[in-house]
Amino acid sequence: MELITGLIDALIDVIAPAASQTTLLLYEHVNLDALEDIITASTTKMSDVEVRFTVEDYLVTVRSDNTILIYKPRGAHRGTGEKQCLAS
Repeated sequence: MELITGLIDALIDVIAPAASQTTLLLYEHVNLDALEDIITASTTKMSDVEVRFTVEDYLVTVRSDNTILIYKPRGAHRGTGEKQCLAS
């Protein structure tokens, strides 16, 4: 569950909700239970895994070492470039 909490915290830090948006329904973008199961299984088996998905046009990468990277969309109105958020 620590991985999921870190993911949520990182997304909140990076993705500023639109003026009329009050919630971000993360489960619409990824199955959190399955994500946690994949990462936990890969850690147990000592294999490296990387899961990628998009949330609000941001590319989110979660690695088996509990690294979370969030990249801003290219050419988006929010600006260009990338911002990486790491969670341990």
